[in-house]
Amino acid sequence: MANRIALALVVAMIAAGSSWARPGYDSSPFGINGLKLMHARNSPNIWENGRVTAKVMKDAGIYWDRLELWWGELEPEKGKFDWSFSDKVARLYREQGMNGMVILCYSSAWSNAPPSDDAERARYANYVYEMVNRYKGTFKVWEIWNEPNIPTFWPKPNVRDYTLMLKEAYKAAKRADPTCTILAASTSGPDLDFIKGIRKHGGWDYCDGISIHPYSMAGGPISQRLDRILRMHQEFIAAAGGRGSCRAEPKSLWITEMGWTSSSPAQDEAQAISLFQSYVISLANGVEKLFWFCLDDWGEKWGIVRSFDPFDPKPSYAAYKVLTQHLGSPGKCAEFEGYLQMPLGVACYVFKKSESERVLILWSSDHNTRTVRFPRRTCSWQATDIFGKPVDVQDGRVSVGPVPMIISCVSPKEIGPVSRRFNPYLERPGSNLLTNGALNIMEGDGPKGWNRGRFDGTAGDGELAASDEGRRGSKCVSIARSGKRAAWDAGPIPVDVGKTYRLTGWLKTEGAIGNNQIALFFYSGNMWTYQREVRSENITGTNDWTKVAVAATVPEGTTFVRVNLISENNSGTTWFDDVTLVEE
Repeated sequence: MANRIALALVVAMIAAGSSWARPGYDSSPFGINGLKLMHARNSPNIWENGRVTAKVMKDAGIYWDRLELWWGELEPEKGKFDWSFSDKVARLYREQGMNGMVILCYSSAWSNAPPSDDAERARYANYVYEMVNRYKGTFKVWEIWNEPNIPTFWPKPNVRDYTLMLKEAYKAAKRADPTCTILAASTSGPDLDFIKGIRKHGGWDYCDGISIHPYSMAGGPISQRLDRILRMHQEFIAAAGGRGSCRAEPKSLWITEMGWTSSSPAQDEAQAISLFQSYVISLANGVEKLFWFCLDDWGEKWGIVRSFDPFDPKPSYAAYKVLTQHLGSPGKCAEFEGYLQMPLGVACYVFKKSESERVLILWSSDHNTRTVRFPRRTCSWQATDIFGKPVDVQDGRVSVGPVPMIISCVSPKEIGPVSRRFNPYLERPGSNLLTNGALNIMEGDGPKGWNRGRFDGTAGDGELAASDEGRRGSKCVSIARSGKRAAWDAGPIPVDVGKTYRLTGWLKTEGAIGNNQIALFFYSGNMWTYQREVRSENITGTNDWTKVAVAATVPEGTTFVRVNLISENNSGTTWFDDVTLVEE
């Protein structure tokens, strides 16, 4: 474990310093899935609405947009391209001074399926060549497909077939524009196994960067463990090396979709916090760009804007604007320098705006507010939270809570040592990987970081509750009168293939005759595909707290483990407490 932490530190340092930009390529990391012109192609007001949308984006400091120009629409017949719509799209981006990252997708007009043979791959490569060649003066970044690791966009996901297509697409794109940037993977979820498959099938030298969509089945980027996810991906990218034999320039890592829905005041605030933290954590881990999903409440409530007419922004829109104003956009963003060492539970990120100016971003990683003392007493710092509320900094002291705050105009002489070793999310040997494993921090009517029932909706019947009957007089959880699949679920935790993880916990039963266990459920990187499960011994017929344990080595094809507290076919009650997951 100690070696892994050391490697993670080295990789984080490499990744954060290895962002590279190609000619004509705005290096700002701030993007969004915004204009969505392809989806509005039949609207009579498409271009007027596009200009309004572009203005809303630019007012927030967002100059990068992710867009689609579908193969089946642009080439309605083999060899016959219709550029009338796409030419207008490109013109709008030039007029508005916007950068576009284009997804090269989906199936052809004649196949209604992803390329699966050499002939169709050649036709897709021709579409790629024609697109890049025609628009190389407007667009410089191209993403090969969208989420090919799930059936929604590739009916029978197959990394070998995707890689064969990627190779032909890359060669065609570089023939059209040697200076373009080609992104591969575009995975639903942070599917490291799919990315490893691209390398395994010979596709590593046929892309300039890797893109992922690390949507969360947890509350936010902290409980999601976004920092850990990104470190794991950067470790693999650094170990796999750069293009060809060059290992000095690792491939860039992009997030081209990420977001949380919101439709209530509490969710709106949580979305704003998640957005802000996601960008900061991503920048600290060397992510080239993050494209938020999405600008407006399109379909589900993913947007940071409710409507354009009248203009009705959510708090997340203001938080995004605060972020770009303090770190800089368009152009080059302030450089992530490292962390300040903080009390346990507080994160402090340091960004370098100039040789004489630093920006500090702080938050508490849980619900607690803590007082932080800086080395020098100063009253000159300007501090606000992400919602624009002023924050007092008195005699070098500041109260830090779960709402991120920004301290600007800071001299490097005023803050003490800055180091990447102070990353608060680096796991120490033997540390519990579970959020709220003690089950004593409550949120609503249940423990923070835990969900009722299996995440796939097969919870079965049962009475799941928080309880005051913990083994040390504290809170715990219980399941009573359960059906076939009742469980408390801890949510996905990123793990390493080949590593062994040990799960321990305490159980107490009363009148329980069914299955009462703790268990590890392994899933692929898309977070949905079940791999296997390993359960502890079964506990029945005891009124005393009993410790149980189970250990398992992570199998191939796995990126996540979910911890379940299980009570099945049980007419009595089972209590659970003090659950721990550690890497051995």
